[in-house]
Amino acid sequence: MADDGVADERDLGCSMGLDEYWVAISSGGELLGGGFFFTGSYVLTTMSCLAGLKVRDPVDLHTGRGMPLTGVVHERADDVGLALVRVRPGPEVNPATPQAATAVKGDEWYAPFRPSPATAALGGTVDEVAPGRRHGRGRPLCVIELASEREVEDCTAYAGGPVERSTEGLDPAVVGILLDPEFVRRLDDGAEDPLAAVDLHSAFEMFEALSAESLMRELCVSAAPPVPEELRAPSWDAEQLPHHMEQVRQAFEKARFMMREMTGLVEENPLLARGMDPYYMRLTDEVCNEAFRAMWGERDGD
Repeated sequence: MADDGVADERDLGCSMGLDEYWVAISSGGELLGGGFFFTGSYVLTTMSCLAGLKVRDPVDLHTGRGMPLTGVVHERADDVGLALVRVRPGPEVNPATPQAATAVKGDEWYAPFRPSPATAALGGTVDEVAPGRRHGRGRPLCVIELASEREVEDCTAYAGGPVERSTEGLDPAVVGILLDPEFVRRLDDGAEDPLAAVDLHSAFEMFEALSAESLMRELCVSAAPPVPEELRAPSWDAEQLPHHMEQVRQAFEKARFMMREMTGLVEENPLLARGMDPYYMRLTDEVCNEAFRAMWGERDGD
């Protein structure tokens, strides 16, 4: 590692070839912990890494190759010990989002983030996958209990980093996020060993910002510039036909843009696929209605 939380060549060889997907998070020059890109805009981390920080507070991030990024605390899920950071990517950084998978008992695992050159890299086998674990009245989590191949006295500084499946014969993929050991100890039916991760699918469902509806709302805001005022007309005659045809063209151009972006969301976040069908249907309906209004004005009745 060149600096705290930044990978050296030994780390890069074991991080799925996507060393830009995980980050070291810091504030005021102090390393807080790890995290990784869940989508192109959001980094998933733990609440322990953002202790004392509030929503909208700024943080600094560095990718596995040391490239700097800036972000803000976007959403806290205190009941499950997780948080999201909204990232503003730099011009030289193209954040990668890793392939996701589900861990099973006996899988081999590896954690590419380590907090300093002096700390050992973590790895081992999956000891148990325990769904329905919770802290007090918090929402249930699917927790991956991990066995380490080497003894590590305190894993707190590793919290927030990704857990990669490294089982021979299977494609490498991220299966979870390492939890703060203290949070693991507070879970009901807690294991004696506090080394554990939250299943990636389970973590995804904890955040409003990662819901299909929220991501679609962002797409709608950025999809296309508004139609010029001079092209907005409640009715048309022959002279106005070119203007109304332009409105129709813009409606379908916006639809093509939205469809590409929606497809990109699904490719980037396979967990969204099951929730996107209503939005494809809604987009089709709204585009048809917008084209109709452009040519004929508002409908009377249904």
